Amino acid sequence: MLVKPLVQVRHLSKHFPVTAGVLHRTIGAVKAVDDVSFDIGCGEILGIVGESGCGKSTLARLILRLVEPTSGQVLFGGKNVSRLAKGELRHLRRKMQMVFQDPHSSLDPRNSIYRSLIEMFLIQKVDMTPQAIGDRIAELLTMVGLKLEHGRAYPHQLSGGQKQRVVIARALSLQPEFIVLDEPTAALDVSVQAQITLLLQNLRDSFNMTYLFISHDLALVDYFCHRIVVMYLGRIVEISPANFADRTPRHPYTKLLMDSVFVADPKLRKTIDHHSGEVSVGENLYNGCVFEPRCAYARPLCRQEVPPLVETAAGEHVACHFPLR
Repeated sequence: MLVKPLVQVRHLSKHFPVTAGVLHRTIGAVKAVDDVSFDIGCGEILGIVGESGCGKSTLARLILRLVEPTSGQVLFGGKNVSRLAKGELRHLRRKMQMVFQDPHSSLDPRNSIYRSLIEMFLIQKVDMTPQAIGDRIAELLTMVGLKLEHGRAYPHQLSGGQKQRVVIARALSLQPEFIVLDEPTAALDVSVQAQITLLLQNLRDSFNMTYLFISHDLALVDYFCHRIVVMYLGRIVEISPANFADRTPRHPYTKLLMDSVFVADPKLRKTIDHHSGEVSVGENLYNGCVFEPRCAYARPLCRQEVPPLVETAAGEHVACHFPLR
């Protein structure tokens, strides 16, 4: 049970209009995020998993108000982020940072690493002397396992893992309380992924930060996070504690994800239930459960009513009319 939520998401939605014709008339909407609610506790690592197009990255941007929501609200430390003026939001963003998936596009190739790191202090108008800022940047580079001479380098002179360490250092520069990690290891080699994951874990343990960790890698999320949110077509279908290996999934989509995780031992591999179709990238026109067209367990009620997200056990929530047992 979350004693003190740092981030509270309430009925958050983002619908992107679909237009057609020369006049670009609106003929519908893509529900990238649809009526999502959950809390993130102080010091917690909350993971979000789901297939491409399920709304994970859009949800992350909505929480940081990089994208304006269609409806709903986000509370950070009790403050409604969606109602803050630009000046207040800029000040609040000292406590909220984001690490994007691709470190190559996250850094300006024209700026040195030192310049990229000092920019945070200039934009936020931090009251520090140039000497103090230089000392802080040296501390950040050391903190993420880089050398001081890396500050004089340009992005093209660094490896992918080194660039991601720079991006993490930049996110840490103003000592945030909350960091959104949008697939921070997806563009890296496997060996480098392990290093970055260990770095993030050590930083979280050292500074008691709160993470929202987005990934396609279910095994990584299961290892790294305290709780896991499973999304499908913009909606949350299940929330559960980590350690998937020790529990039975309640939603058919979660079971599908778990069964698809590769196991090296042939004797331990599972038989995957047949689910036809693919994730839709167009309009969500379903009147009932968004997973019903692919679900092997669907019944008539699933086509007629949207299942609410209800608590089935302590810390477990599922949006399914007929949860698995």
